[in-house]
Amino acid sequence: MKKLLPLVAVGILVLSGFGAVALKCDIEKQDFDSSDHEQIGDGPRDYTHTVLVEVGSTSTCPACPASNIAWHTIYDGGNYNFEYCEMVVNKNSVANAHMHNDYNIYWVPTSYFDGGEYVYPGTNYGVFYNYLDSSGSRVVPDLVADLDVEWLGNAEIDISLSIENNEAVAYPGHLRVYVTELESTLWNDQQGNPFYHAFLDFAFNQAINIPAEDTYSDSTVWDGAAAGYPGISGSNIQVILAVFDDTPHQSYSDPPSGAPFWAYYVDETVMARIPNNPPVAPDIDGQTSGTAGEEYEYTFFTTDPENDAISYYVDWGDDTNSGWTDFVASETEIALTHTWDEEGTYTIRAKAKDICDAESDWGTLTVTMPVNQPSTNQQILKTIFQRSMSFKQNIFRSLLTS
Repeated sequence: MKKLLPLVAVGILVLSGFGAVALKCDIEKQDFDSSDHEQIGDGPRDYTHTVLVEVGSTSTCPACPASNIAWHTIYDGGNYNFEYCEMVVNKNSVANAHMHNDYNIYWVPTSYFDGGEYVYPGTNYGVFYNYLDSSGSRVVPDLVADLDVEWLGNAEIDISLSIENNEAVAYPGHLRVYVTELESTLWNDQQGNPFYHAFLDFAFNQAINIPAEDTYSDSTVWDGAAAGYPGISGSNIQVILAVFDDTPHQSYSDPPSGAPFWAYYVDETVMARIPNNPPVAPDIDGQTSGTAGEEYEYTFFTTDPENDAISYYVDWGDDTNSGWTDFVASETEIALTHTWDEEGTYTIRAKAKDICDAESDWGTLTVTMPVNQPSTNQQILKTIFQRSMSFKQNIFRSLLTS
């Protein structure tokens, strides 16, 4: 491994605001073209539990993009039973405190499997697969967790959970509930890719003790605006619940023996996402009568229940349409213009879709174009005729008064 001096200098400046030491960037344990890149199997592994992976990263680390893309690729492949989150320590003070205080993080990127049962600085697909399988085969207590999340609007999420202990003895441990963005709208890696599964905040981070054959339940409303994230959208949020045991295990963030910390293994992990709802049918505002051949402007407005960006589609009622517009923020009014070439009554129909392609019902507005706009030649002839008639009338009046 190699110390990257320019990165460390930046790290000192950025991380010092969080009261942390600078991190070293790993540039040796990279395996981008390994034959192990191909995932093994046709479906999720039969693990004893869902594995949790926490990845320590920074936005300035040259080696972090490989790790960011690798974990995103493995997760989307669906062949390994795990959840993960990117802890962007130079951008997120909560992530920074957790990774330093609980893991004594030394290198970036570093992946921590099940609370530090396995630790790997760098990016290597084969190692990732092996550690996932190894953590997933560990014998764990019989815990069954359930997690429900509901979007309340205004960046608020109602989070309810329960953890059933089916053992004959009490289970003391630690509960963490991670709020993450599936694709970060806030932070990119050093190559400009958004961080995937980027950690935002803990909704729960506390010790628990579940009596034998009993259930622990709790709920909270997580306020994204209060946490500093007012612009998040519900369909881009994933919440992860993880239960850590209370038995300390010696582990190292700079393997094999550097940067020691006490690891507490994860015995249960579940994930929940907010159900997506379509936008509300758009409101249409503009003139309801006019002249055929003239251009008119109409505005369109709607909201999305999860605050997702939206696109509009307008059918003008004359066999023409706008196509899908570019996406705009929820509750953003857009204006479009249209000209009806022939007189008649037309029904403007508009619908919206969110970034998950959920489409709203149609909003409508009826307009009438009663009179054709005369052509240019017709207008010229009409003007000449009117002026000629006015000239003749003036001469006639002059003769009568002379």
